[in-house]
Amino acid sequence: MSKEAFDVLIIGSGLAGLVVAETIGRHLDVGIFSKGQTIDSNSYRAQGGVAAAITTEDCWGNHWKDTLEAGDAHNDPGTTATLTKAGRDAVQMLVELGVPFDRDDRSRLQLGKEGAHKYPRIVHAGGDRTGASLIRTLHKRVRKHVQFFNEETVLSILKEKGNCVGVKTVDRQSDIHFRYAAHLVLATGGAGQLFTQTTNHPFATGDGYALAYRAGAILRDMEFIQFHPTLLATETGTAGLITEAIRGAGAQLVTVDNHRLMANHPKGDLAGRDVVARAIHTARRHGEDVFLDVTPVSNLAERFPGVASLCETYGYSSRVPVAPGAHFMMGGVVATPDGETNVSGLYAVGEVASTGVHGANRLASNSLLEAVVFGRRVGRKLLERPGKVFGNPVEQPLKKSPSPPTKTEIRQMMDEACGVTRDEQTLREAGDFFRLSFQSSFKSDDPEIQERHNMSLVAGMITNAALRRTESRGSHYREDHPGKDASWQGVSLKHRQKEEVPQNEPFKSKRTAPIIFY
Repeated sequence: MSKEAFDVLIIGSGLAGLVVAETIGRHLDVGIFSKGQTIDSNSYRAQGGVAAAITTEDCWGNHWKDTLEAGDAHNDPGTTATLTKAGRDAVQMLVELGVPFDRDDRSRLQLGKEGAHKYPRIVHAGGDRTGASLIRTLHKRVRKHVQFFNEETVLSILKEKGNCVGVKTVDRQSDIHFRYAAHLVLATGGAGQLFTQTTNHPFATGDGYALAYRAGAILRDMEFIQFHPTLLATETGTAGLITEAIRGAGAQLVTVDNHRLMANHPKGDLAGRDVVARAIHTARRHGEDVFLDVTPVSNLAERFPGVASLCETYGYSSRVPVAPGAHFMMGGVVATPDGETNVSGLYAVGEVASTGVHGANRLASNSLLEAVVFGRRVGRKLLERPGKVFGNPVEQPLKKSPSPPTKTEIRQMMDEACGVTRDEQTLREAGDFFRLSFQSSFKSDDPEIQERHNMSLVAGMITNAALRRTESRGSHYREDHPGKDASWQGVSLKHRQKEEVPQNEPFKSKRTAPIIFY
């Protein structure tokens, strides 16, 4: 058992966490935790790029409007403006840091177009390997100034007099550590591994949401989960993501008889992800396979090397079978653009945070932008509040808890109840299944068991919120309530631990339903 103290501890080594570290690492003592190696994150896997209005034909207002439209009237307009206004500066910062963005023959940034964007405004690096380029660049810079704790899992957040003061962790040798800090930053990513078919890294099991909830943070909008429309479909499931940018380059969704699936939609194949995912899901549920015809895309191997390699591996050259998979959480820990939560000393940034910029459905390539823009803001806020903590909080003893469901059981239940389409009966069945699984006191020093406890807790929140929202909006589609309901306009369902009293609520621009206590 070891103890160490820092100014800031960052949980998660994806893009958001690395941008925070890049901003503060030369000025503060910083530690970063990863369940695996530094590159083991959703950010590293990102095929899409960074959305930003940087041309004279485009402007941040256009980007803002597209984001609000994709979010289906559930975004916070002010925070969304903060994000889109910062796009140009974010890209410029990344260029200055050395990210090798793709350029044309005149050395101008190449701009791609993706679903629900009215203008080409996506910058990429390495074609469809933007995430890998970003992580490599940031890690090369950050590793000189911060301490990495790889293969070390955060089990719980330590608190003293209502303040977050550190974390309890376990490493791959099963040794327990207590690390202390004045500030904790959650940058843990999402929870795609709650589903069988997902684009997410195996470590994306919702740990950040569970850690925050048990620490007394408020979570909201957990029912809004984006399913990416195009994963390569196999006989046993899915094999990998096929970037939306390839449809922006001309690829088309077709049925077995070559009928264009999205022919009747005004935006065609570049409709919002929720719309396209439902169209593919509906066709497949009725026994009709859906394919992505890539023949209209010139220089496929050069422009999209990741997709080309995937197609080659599975023997496809023209029409690629596709199916939707869990991709991104719009909801999460309520946080300001500066990462502040209702819990003193706890910050959240990236996919784990809910700032209001994604609404009910994220606009393509806004997530990497969010990680950069708000990651830098979190860092700047932390520079205003340095101070090392050598606390000695009393850890609550572990209570004996029932064995959580297996990952297979969790995923099967979530696939059935909280997938692309939902209904009351399956949601109630899932709610009953998870009811005993997400007690906040359930904790373990065994990382595998704790991970399943976390998954069950988060699955319970998602299921509960999806059952209560009796309308369809964005990525949340209820077959028994297929339309939007005006009474739900601007309403967010929130969750927090009953015995915790929030010190403040930093985000009040949207109406909220009564908080759901567990």
